[in-house]
Amino acid sequence: MALVYKCKHCSCEVGRLNSQMLDLNKIGWDHLSSEEKTSLMNYQPTEQIEINTICENCQETLENNPDYHELDYFIQ
Repeated sequence: MALVYKCKHCSCEVGRLNSQMLDLNKIGWDHLSSEEKTSLMNYQPTEQIEINTICENCQETLENNPDYHELDYFIQ
């Protein structure tokens, strides 16, 4: 199993944790509610879990354009 962190706006891969490096308690897995896990994680058939996050470029864009927070998707 691998955890893959992907930007929820542009879909770029931000990071990856392979099963050898994976300690779910150290990354805070146990602090998430079941609702948070459902909204943040996508289980893939390739036995990897995609975690929705925001990359540095999209974060900078949101900071420079605060009205974009109102949109579900701002990249076209």
